[in-house]
Amino acid sequence: MTSAARTCAQRAAVLAALVLAGALCAAGAPAPRQAEKGPADLLAPGGIPFDNEESYRLMQMKPLSANVLANGSFELGRYWPLGWEPTDGLTTFWIAGGTDGARAIRIFTDVLDAQWTAREKEVNAALDAARRRSNGDPQSLPADPIPPPPERLPTSPPYYNTVAGLHGVHYRSDYVKVVPGAVYRFCVDARTEAEGEPKAFIKSFYDQTMQTSEGVRTVRRDAYVAQMNLDPCDKQWRCYARLLHPWESKATLAGGPLKPEWLQVQLYAYWKPGSYCFDNARLEIVGMQEAEPGPPAPKPAPPAAAAPPDRGAEEDQFPVFEP
Repeated sequence: MTSAARTCAQRAAVLAALVLAGALCAAGAPAPRQAEKGPADLLAPGGIPFDNEESYRLMQMKPLSANVLANGSFELGRYWPLGWEPTDGLTTFWIAGGTDGARAIRIFTDVLDAQWTAREKEVNAALDAARRRSNGDPQSLPADPIPPPPERLPTSPPYYNTVAGLHGVHYRSDYVKVVPGAVYRFCVDARTEAEGEPKAFIKSFYDQTMQTSEGVRTVRRDAYVAQMNLDPCDKQWRCYARLLHPWESKATLAGGPLKPEWLQVQLYAYWKPGSYCFDNARLEIVGMQEAEPGPPAPKPAPPAAAAPPDRGAEEDQFPVFEP
C-alpha cells in the first residue's frame, strides 16, 4: 500500500470511530468517561486554586446576601483597612499585593512575645484615645493616631519566646450583627512562607450588662466559635471555605438559652515563625434555619449612657480550638 493510500485508510478509520461514538450516544450508550478533576484543577475566580474539593463544593452555593464583612478585600482605608482593627507595624501589616485588588494583610509571628505585648498595649491605648477625639472615627483624624512601631528586636532558635510560640496573632474584623437563623459561609485566600498552618476563627458574642464599682458596664462575651484550619498552606495563594451555624450555639446564661448577637472574623497565625498573608475574606448568608431563639436569658437594662462594650479578658487568650 502506498503512503497516500495508507493515510486515506487511517482517516477513514478515525471517521468511522467518530460516527460509531455518535450513534452509541444517540442510542443511550454511556459516553467515554472523562478524567475526574482533582483539587489542582478546581479554581476560584481569578485562578486561585481551592485547598480541597469541599471548599470548591461550598463555593458553588448561591449566596443569599452580599458580603456582610466590611472591606473584606482590604482595599479601603486611610491608615489601616476600614472595618478592621489597626495594623501595629510589628506583627500586622497592610501590604500591597493579594488576590482581590491591590492590598492584603500580612501577619508576621517572628517577634519577641514581650515586645509584641508592649506594642499591643500601646496601640490599644492610642486607639481608645483617638476614638474619643474623633467621635468614634479615628481614621478621620488628620494624622495617623497610632504611634510608629519600635524597631523589631532580634530573635533566635528555638523561637519559643516569640509570639509564634506563645500567643499567636489575631487580626480582627469589626463586629457584624447576627441575622437570626442564618447559615453563613466564610471564605478567605491565604498563603505563607513559614511552613506553618494559619487559621481563621469566626466567633460570636453576646452583650452582658453588669454593675461594677465603676458603674454600669457592657461586656461582649463569647457565645460560639467556629475554627477553620487553612491547611494545606504554602507559598501558593489558595481559597478556603466552610459553613457556619451560629444559631445552633448551645451556650446558656443564668440557666437559660443564649443566642449570639454579633459575629467577628479573626485571622490567626502562630507557629512556625514567619509571614502569613490573607486576602478576599467573605462572610455571606447561604441559607436559613429555624430562627426561634427560645426565652431570652435575663439581662439588666443598660442606662442611657452605658460604657462601650469590652471584649472581656478571656477573649484575648490563646484560643481554645473547637470543631
